[in-house]
Amino acid sequence: MNVLILILSILIYASFGLTNLVYILFSALTTFFAAKYGKGKKPIVILTIVANLAILVFLKVYFYAENFGLSLPNILVPIGVSYYTMQVISYLVDVYKGKYEAQKSLWKYLMYVIYIPYLIIGPINRYDQISESLYAKKKWDTNRILNGGIRILWGAFKKLVIAGRLSMILAVITADTTKYTGAYALLAMLLYSIQLYADFSGGIDIVIGVSKLFGINMKENFDAPYLAQNLKEFWRRWHIGLSSWLKDYVYIPLGGNRKGKLRTKINVVITFVVSGLWHGANYLLWGLIHGICVAFPQFLTTKWKYLNRVINYLVVSFTWAFFIWPTTKIALQMMGSVFTNWNYGELFTNLSVFGLDIANGIVLVISILALAIFDTKKDKIILILSNKKVATKLAIIGTVSMLVLIFGIYGIGFEVNDFIYSRF
Repeated sequence: MNVLILILSILIYASFGLTNLVYILFSALTTFFAAKYGKGKKPIVILTIVANLAILVFLKVYFYAENFGLSLPNILVPIGVSYYTMQVISYLVDVYKGKYEAQKSLWKYLMYVIYIPYLIIGPINRYDQISESLYAKKKWDTNRILNGGIRILWGAFKKLVIAGRLSMILAVITADTTKYTGAYALLAMLLYSIQLYADFSGGIDIVIGVSKLFGINMKENFDAPYLAQNLKEFWRRWHIGLSSWLKDYVYIPLGGNRKGKLRTKINVVITFVVSGLWHGANYLLWGLIHGICVAFPQFLTTKWKYLNRVINYLVVSFTWAFFIWPTTKIALQMMGSVFTNWNYGELFTNLSVFGLDIANGIVLVISILALAIFDTKKDKIILILSNKKVATKLAIIGTVSMLVLIFGIYGIGFEVNDFIYSRF
């Protein structure tokens, strides 16, 4: 089964373009042999890391070159390059530091690097966290498969029912940056927070669910992030795989909090600038803003936790502007228009332009409430569902399947397979 999973992963990945394989095989082979034969040889390890990072940085800058006024020929940017580069670097560093022994089998290491579900959208998986279940002999387990099926359908519900409807509203607002400013721009930011979360976490649910079918266990990548009371807590709950990676391989090597308060704050800011670059050259300012907010949380924190959650949601939503609009310049213009174009009364009298009728609006509101309830009780709900009988799980699968089929958004203008975070 493991060999079959590897073969299918390679074939599926190659179907997106054979050039993809050149990039990923370079990363896999260089880090495999550097870990296997470079123990105690620091120059080899550093050179391998620099080579892989250089490719990632080049592709990130190249992909957004036109936003900086550069006209360059098109090249294929490999799918999942951000995810597998982080994984192979963490593996190489951990082996060099003696955290675990280097994998001696090339095909097993390739399975870790090229496992297709998390190449599309993540999460970033550490070798020691996933290797045991990744390489374990796969056995049929009805309960495990049903649990995986429920997780897949819940992800599809978030993606197709919630993110799908919100994408229709966002498409209208972002299509005209001269007409839809001010209140419309603010609405776009507030709704995009929910759309991105439903889309990204929904995709992760699908990846975790599919992996469960194969008996592969993954760490959770989200923990109700919008319940956070400040940006520091938000990043402990949002994209956990990336956040923990940056902490362990950027922040701590920079000195962490061991070299005084000022140096700690500088290290935090640098780490978030790196996070911005990881997303793409267009997001450096976004990373800088988040770094400053995390380094100085006292300026955005009150003594009331619910007010802190509102403030945090507003700050996070506002900075998503860099993701909503195609360039930093336009994003800054839209952010500024929130304070200069006071057309808030016009917004409430013009809601019909967003393309959702009353019925779809009701479905959207109820679905978002269901998502919020699930997030607040996630661990308890998952535990309860995992202990239910087979018949109950089949009934849940049937019900959620019908909800997705009936209320999911499909068709022209909405690409089902286009997860927002797959572009990073």
